[in-house]
Amino acid sequence: MLIMTINKMGTGIAHSKLILIGEHSVVYGQPAIALPVTILKTTVTITSSKYGQYIENNEFRRRLDLMGDEFEGIRQLIMRLLSKFHSSKMPFSLEIDSNIPQGRGLGASASLATAIIRAFYDFFDAELPQKDLLFYANFSENITHGKSSGIDVATVNSEHPLWFIKDSTIEPFELNLHGFIVIGDTGVHGFTSQAINIVREKLVEEKEKTQDSINHLGQLATDSKDFLMTDKLKEFGHVMNKAHERLSDLGVSHPRLDNLVETARKNGALGAKLTGSGLGGVMVALAENEKDAIRISQRLLKNGAKNTWIYSF
Repeated sequence: MLIMTINKMGTGIAHSKLILIGEHSVVYGQPAIALPVTILKTTVTITSSKYGQYIENNEFRRRLDLMGDEFEGIRQLIMRLLSKFHSSKMPFSLEIDSNIPQGRGLGASASLATAIIRAFYDFFDAELPQKDLLFYANFSENITHGKSSGIDVATVNSEHPLWFIKDSTIEPFELNLHGFIVIGDTGVHGFTSQAINIVREKLVEEKEKTQDSINHLGQLATDSKDFLMTDKLKEFGHVMNKAHERLSDLGVSHPRLDNLVETARKNGALGAKLTGSGLGGVMVALAENEKDAIRISQRLLKNGAKNTWIYSF
């Protein structure tokens, strides 16, 4: 039983991620490459309270037991963590501060789950083994998105790019690439479970064609790892363009994504593609230098992007 002290507090922080190459095909055993995005972060602060269990951010303050369906994975995670520390009835306030947009393929839910886990362990002054962190975060993600590949959780918990093969390989590697990426937000909330179902149904309806697209995406990921490690910027840009074509074939792009991808290419991007599950969310463009990245960012904003971020390798 926890003996509560006045103003006890715990804090957890986690960054964002984006998939450079290998969306959707990773679900079917193909490799993918994901990049930690440290300019986008979630901070969670748990503070002891006299009564109630509340979750709050800059938009709402709600009781834990009245959270909406979209937060069920987070609610279940908090309940399990409270149970682990024998404190199911403990009153607290959990504050979320995040600049990661929800439903954009940037790992917002994985980042939030990770930050919550770290905050609870910090609150209870407990050591957090990596295996427990990954277990609890994947537990939450599987409720939020259905059975996930695990790539989001792995990447928001890594400081390095990851070479990822589902249920097989999680391998950090060093980038040797000099350039910039521009992330463009369509403003459309994407739904991972819907996108996964679209690809699954295509595998039933057009098995040979869909499997060919999945296999090609896997090969593009393999090629990309070499390009990323040997500073072959233009070659990687070409791969990004090919990947977007294949993802469009799988039915997971969106008119606003296609518009931003085309805008980026017309304004000097070496390559551009959707990133994440698609059906909205964000796209990513590759720029040779900062000047090009700024120009691409400005053009994206003028052509419908709700927000952009520039990230240097």
